[in-house]
Amino acid sequence: MKEKLSPLIRKHLIDVSPYQPGKPVEEVKRELKLDDVIKLASNENLLGVSKKALKALRKYLKEANYYPDDSCFYLKKKLAKIHDVKEDEIILGNGSVELLYYLVFTFADESVSIAYNKGAFAMYPIVSKISNAQIIEVPLKKGNLACDPIAILKKIKENTRIIFLSNPNNPTGTSFTHDEAEELLKNVKENTLVVFDEAYTHFVESENFPDSFSLYRRYKNLIILRTLSKAYGLAGLRIGYLIARPEIINSLNKVKVPFNVNRLVQIAALHALDDDEFVEKTKKLIKKEKRYLYKEFEKLNLFYLKSDTNFIFVKFKMKAKEIFEKLLKRGIITRPLPESLFPNALRITIGRRKENKKLISALNEILKE
Repeated sequence: MKEKLSPLIRKHLIDVSPYQPGKPVEEVKRELKLDDVIKLASNENLLGVSKKALKALRKYLKEANYYPDDSCFYLKKKLAKIHDVKEDEIILGNGSVELLYYLVFTFADESVSIAYNKGAFAMYPIVSKISNAQIIEVPLKKGNLACDPIAILKKIKENTRIIFLSNPNNPTGTSFTHDEAEELLKNVKENTLVVFDEAYTHFVESENFPDSFSLYRRYKNLIILRTLSKAYGLAGLRIGYLIARPEIINSLNKVKVPFNVNRLVQIAALHALDDDEFVEKTKKLIKKEKRYLYKEFEKLNLFYLKSDTNFIFVKFKMKAKEIFEKLLKRGIITRPLPESLFPNALRITIGRRKENKKLISALNEILKE
């Protein structure tokens, strides 16, 4: 059924498809009348929240009546020290996704083009269409389905203003290399903004993954986007940040929503960034369970991509939607991907051993049916 829209809507928004998040646990329990449901859909940290962040939240919850520091002064100061940049090279967002909106609101309109790989992060086409920019979609790499900076380089135009690159790529979990990143940056014009969206950087194992900050120091048009949702367990609080030259940050501040980063998440993030023990425990779990799942998928004769993230792209010999529905009935939420791009693939978050065993047991049953 076609959605009913106001006749006043701006015409270029009519074809925008809103982002579809993974199903929440509560919804599945309610709809399917299940008591035990696990979520392997949204790449959340299944160890929970950074312990230092949780302790700080308990302490400062009573201050939720105060407005937050709109400048995020202390959080910027800490991030600047971690990344060896200046405070005026950082802007914080209500999740890194909010910062994608700021980029297109600030730098894009119908006179420019935006380039990205088709099959990369689902928000790129959404924000690009909202901006009314001309769109350049380039296929992912053949084989490992990573984003492809060289293919994009060959397709961009004189008016290309923004290039979005998800690295590692969501939803395939694969990465492009430092050499490919530099080849792109060496050859694009300075007025083309190149965005490295590195939400999963903590989980990278590939040896030639781009050293983004060494490139950042040499190329003024490089923008680095990060999040505290994954490794630090702050997905529900929403906090991301963007690093760019001061003139870019000053421009983004023109469209920034006042108090966009709430008081409690600023406190949580400050303490989470000191929680090396939690991050290391998370990384160790992902690395161990990733290898367990690789072996189990091989036993099931399933195609998968080796991942630089906390999820795995898995391909089946039947429609992935069927697998998704059958897993759902068994209380396991996974992530179906756009059918036009990946009709036989699911994105499956790496869980703890208990969740992973339940997943494999369910797949065993389903594939024998």
